[in-house]
Amino acid sequence: MCGPENTNRPRGGALVALNPPINTIQLPFSLCGDLSFHTPGCPGSTTATHARLTPSENCVVEHLSDLHVVIHSSGDLTRNAHDCGLFQQFSLPSSLKICNDNYVELSLDKPLSLEVGDGGIIGRRVSLYSRPVSGREAVVAEGIIGFNFMNPAQVSPS
Repeated sequence: MCGPENTNRPRGGALVALNPPINTIQLPFSLCGDLSFHTPGCPGSTTATHARLTPSENCVVEHLSDLHVVIHSSGDLTRNAHDCGLFQQFSLPSSLKICNDNYVELSLDKPLSLEVGDGGIIGRRVSLYSRPVSGREAVVAEGIIGFNFMNPAQVSPS
């Protein structure tokens, strides 16, 4: 029997498992972690009003303010990110408020649909770009958006 799960991570919404790009030679830094899209207090919502970036423990948190998030039109990780089209984008604010549990959460300008298909974000590729002072942006992490719905635990009769 397992004990209770204690976590600060949002339930419901959508989730991207972020990893550094595979075919990249030199990065300003790389990032692993989770990017979730959710509506606080409404785990069953079909739209997301917030995004939360939870980096892995070895991430330099100061780098997070230099990130630009792109949700692509395509979900193809075998192609160059620049060839996957643009569906939606936003930047992490330059003055980040890092929460105690080392995550960054921001309100989205407009809600995102948590559906598959035309207007939804499920199945789309996400790329996190660095925003260097000079030079070209580089993809530092990427992944595919999937559902993050959680079914209530089934309790078996004793």
